[in-house]
Amino acid sequence: MSIDLRRALAAFAVVVLLGGVGALQVAAQGDQRCFPETNLCISGTIRTYWERNGGLPVFGYPITPLQSERVENWTGPVQWFERDRLEDHSSEGIGVLAGRLGVERLAQVGRPWQPRASQPPAPGCAAFTETGYAMCGGFRAYWERNGGLARFGFPITDEFDEMIEGKSYRVQYFERRRMEYHPEFGPGTVLLGLLGRDVRGRGPTPVSYTHLR
Repeated sequence: MSIDLRRALAAFAVVVLLGGVGALQVAAQGDQRCFPETNLCISGTIRTYWERNGGLPVFGYPITPLQSERVENWTGPVQWFERDRLEDHSSEGIGVLAGRLGVERLAQVGRPWQPRASQPPAPGCAAFTETGYAMCGGFRAYWERNGGLARFGFPITDEFDEMIEGKSYRVQYFERRRMEYHPEFGPGTVLLGLLGRDVRGRGPTPVSYTHLR
C-alpha cells in the first residue's frame, strides 16, 4: 500500500470518527429539554421522571443544573425544581426519588414534626399509624389520585393555616411535599407548595457539590 493511500485512509478514518463524535453530541443535546424561564435544562432519567409524573404543575421549573450533592447519608446526582428535589438513585437500582422536603422545611422554620399516637380518623379521613396523622377532604383526594405514598410520603402535620408570600392558606405537610388550598383558582383547588425553592433558597447551602456534564 502506498504512503499516499495510507494517508488518505487515515484522513477518512478521522472524518468518520469526528462525525461519530458530532452525532453523539447532537444526540446528547437532543436529550435535553431546556426552559428559558430559568435558563436551565433537564435530561436523562431526571427528565423522564419529570415528564412521566406530572411535569410543570407537579415539579415546577428546574432551579439548579444536575449536580452531585450529599443528602442525608447519600451522595449522588440531584436536581432541584421549584416544587421538589429529584434524586437519581439509578446506580443503586432504585431509580429517581423525590426529596423529603416537607420534613426539611419544617425543620428549617423551627417546627420539626413529631410523631404522635394514632387516633380514630374522622369520617372521610384516612389515618396513618406510622406518623399518627390523618388526611381528609381535598388533600386526601389529591394524595390518592396523584401518586400517594411514593410521591408524597405520610402526612406529618394536621391541616392548619400558614402565611405564604403574605397570604394565609390552608395547608398540610407530608414527608415530601406541602399541599395548599387555593380557592382563588376555584373551590377545593389543591396546589403543591414551592418547597424546592423555599428549602434551597432559604436553607443552608450544601457543603459541597460539583456540576455533572
